[in-house]
Amino acid sequence: MNLSDIRKRIDEVDDQLAKLFCERMHLVTLIAIAKWQQGLPLNDNLREQEICERAARQSGIEFAPYVRRFFSALFGISKDYQILRAPTEKSSDKG
Repeated sequence: MNLSDIRKRIDEVDDQLAKLFCERMHLVTLIAIAKWQQGLPLNDNLREQEICERAARQSGIEFAPYVRRFFSALFGISKDYQILRAPTEKSSDKG
């Protein structure tokens, strides 16, 4: 493969990642809503650790530390978005 072919393939992978990221963000919004309705905290460190470790095992020794970092960053982004979407006292009074 030449440089152009590799870049084209990376673009294809990036397109898939973006689509999957948006799907995941939609799902974490649904999770956040369920947690708010049940009075549960957004943070679930045990669940995050389980996800990181499962993904690291699937990625192999070479990529495992990077996969853990990737998922840690993803969790941070997800939490930021969940907090942004959190119902406020004022908005819950309107309903």
